[in-house]
Amino acid sequence: MRYLVPLLLLPAFLWGAKILSYNIYDRNDRVDVMLTFDTPYEGVLRQNRVGNTFTIKLEEAFIDDPKVKTLTSKYLSKLSISPKEDHTEITADVSNDVIMQASKTSDSYGLRLRFISPSAPANPLGTIASPDATTVGALPTKKGNEFEQSYYVVIAILVIGIAILFWLKQNIAKRTDAMKHEPKTPWLFDKSTASESKPAPASNKAPISTDSGGIHIRFQKSLDNSHTVAMLDYGTMSYLVLLGNNTILLDKFQDNVPVTQNDFEALLQAKHRELDGYFQLAPAQDEVFDTYKEKASGVY
Repeated sequence: MRYLVPLLLLPAFLWGAKILSYNIYDRNDRVDVMLTFDTPYEGVLRQNRVGNTFTIKLEEAFIDDPKVKTLTSKYLSKLSISPKEDHTEITADVSNDVIMQASKTSDSYGLRLRFISPSAPANPLGTIASPDATTVGALPTKKGNEFEQSYYVVIAILVIGIAILFWLKQNIAKRTDAMKHEPKTPWLFDKSTASESKPAPASNKAPISTDSGGIHIRFQKSLDNSHTVAMLDYGTMSYLVLLGNNTILLDKFQDNVPVTQNDFEALLQAKHRELDGYFQLAPAQDEVFDTYKEKASGVY
């Protein structure tokens, strides 16, 4: 779920623009403060003047740290930029006869605050805020449909992300379950021969295989829910094996192979002590397992 955190934070980046830098240009006839944003600024600018102090509120604009600048200009003596909870506040100390004009660049990546005397020529870029101290000036805001489109895009990304994570979880669960239920090939035979094994028909006799490359079950009998004794034919040899958590070779035959179910039952009666010993020595199954592996390889 950690991949959803960036998606959940995505809407925060759509609400406003970050102030990357500010520059102050002190001229003989004015002072310009230029703000640069990381994205086009489409928020609202509100201004208020009390005495010789302008307070400018930039809605949907953010800055990391507060900035304070002191000047010796006859238009502007002090400028401070402070981050607030949901906006940025700019405070400017000016002279009595100074007004403020706000203008955006054509691409909206820049905002200019011009402090100038009322007798100066009009702003060639277009004045956004009124010089009247009681009037609130506003920059154009985002259109409603643009906001709705951004909102739907974010919701679509979240839904797609959740669907992908759900699909991955389902596939991983299915694959894990399939691996748990995959049958294990006994160690007595390799995969190529084990894959050819086929259960013998339910009859008293089972023909000995003449195909040296295949395994055939001659007889089998279940001892409990976890263990089965089987007589397997492989090539010209027959093997009596105990099948369970481990495959254990009990004996092998080349002659005197049981040919009927009664013969097989008699052989099991002869091997009952060996089988009982296996169940009684369950904690030492690994040692028994190694012993029968040596027998299977012909080491006595």
